Amino acid sequence: MPTRPESGAESGISRRAAIAASGVALTGGFAGCLDSNGNGNGTGNGNGNGTGNGNGDVPTITLGHGIAAEEPLWLMEIISDELDHWGEAYEAEFIPFSANDERLQAFQAGELQAGTAAAITTIFATESGLPMTVVANVSQSREETFTEEFLVTPDSDIDGLNAESLQDTRIGICAPRSSCDMWAQSAALQAGLEVGSDVEVVVTPFPSMPEAVNGGEVDTAMFPQPFHHTGINETGLEPVFDVIDATGFEHDLMELWFSTQFLENNGEVVELFLDDYATAVEQFNDDPESSLEMIAEAGYVETPTELYVDLPYYTYSVSPMTESLEEINSLAVEIGWLDEEVSIDHLWDLSYLPD
Repeated sequence: MPTRPESGAESGISRRAAIAASGVALTGGFAGCLDSNGNGNGTGNGNGNGTGNGNGDVPTITLGHGIAAEEPLWLMEIISDELDHWGEAYEAEFIPFSANDERLQAFQAGELQAGTAAAITTIFATESGLPMTVVANVSQSREETFTEEFLVTPDSDIDGLNAESLQDTRIGICAPRSSCDMWAQSAALQAGLEVGSDVEVVVTPFPSMPEAVNGGEVDTAMFPQPFHHTGINETGLEPVFDVIDATGFEHDLMELWFSTQFLENNGEVVELFLDDYATAVEQFNDDPESSLEMIAEAGYVETPTELYVDLPYYTYSVSPMTESLEEINSLAVEIGWLDEEVSIDHLWDLSYLPD
């Protein structure tokens, strides 16, 4: 694995520091939900709107990533010496952040040229006019792989996704206007209820969710890994419905974006970067166990390796499910987060992906 550039150290945030700042070991894809106390401002080498300060004519891509549900992207850094273009067509500096908003703040400050973000975050960013373009997918919530479940105690009165079960209940969420908040809001909507009048959402950090449900502080909560594993295997909770039940559709979880101006100035470089990224995604999907071992040993997670490699994981693909972005956009209106759908026709440009 390449040595992390000094600028990452100067920023005051290392990979493990980013994890520690969030107060969790692994969040299963909801980095935007984390309660972060860390610095979060990577110094980077380049202007978020420019070409970066690479060696000679080789640009440096400064990329802000999260600490969950981004395994193939992390693997890309780990195997960078084996990739066709890293080090020749471009250099890259990967900087960990413990929350979506920290990455966007660093981008606005000109410290990042690329990064990851939750699907709903990219829509909010588009509404705000941030000049960023989704170029690839990072992770997806699909039926055939892991998707988060809402867990309850064995004696709970909640027996499904229906009004009788959910009326006057409290649902634990990781943070307001986060992905997990959206799924809780959608669950209430599916049951014909409304958050605020019929259902209460309660901010509950992921590590506290098993205890909160068992102790009656909340009636149910959405559990990503490894807290899903803890809730079921250590505290005896049971699944009642999952996120796809709540939304009614499979969906993108995390996206990979670039500065729109960086794309305009360095389109060929981005194509080669994504070619390497596709190689990492393929390697992960071909041998997930070995890939997860490398990721754990490289310090991307603090979950013990023997547990981490056995946890179910998300679907990883380079291609976003753009139709799910449209559905998330509509859902944000239905639950009252947006007055009207955001025009997202220019949110993504998949022409940089390899054939």
